[in-house]
Amino acid sequence: MYAGRIVESGACKDIFRAPRHPYTIGLLRCVPRLDEAVGTKLVPIRGLPPNLINMPKTCAFLPRCPYAIEKCKVEPWPDLRLVGNQQYIRCYVNTEEVKK
Repeated sequence: MYAGRIVESGACKDIFRAPRHPYTIGLLRCVPRLDEAVGTKLVPIRGLPPNLINMPKTCAFLPRCPYAIEKCKVEPWPDLRLVGNQQYIRCYVNTEEVKK
């Protein structure tokens, strides 16, 4: 969840193995992993969370999103869409095509 909305849904193993929403990808980059070398630096999510009292009409993660496209800046948050076997995301971007 981000800013009170579900941004990714699915089986835990699927989300941890292949996160698809930019926020989920960012969260998992912030967590230490046992399979990485000692001393590997974590990648923070830049910026601040939105003001929940004055929510934007567009995606609330937009100011922090490294994957944002023009559509994200003008359209309201999309509905959840199926991106895997039973994995859903609320995002216009196909992060599988643009992973950074």
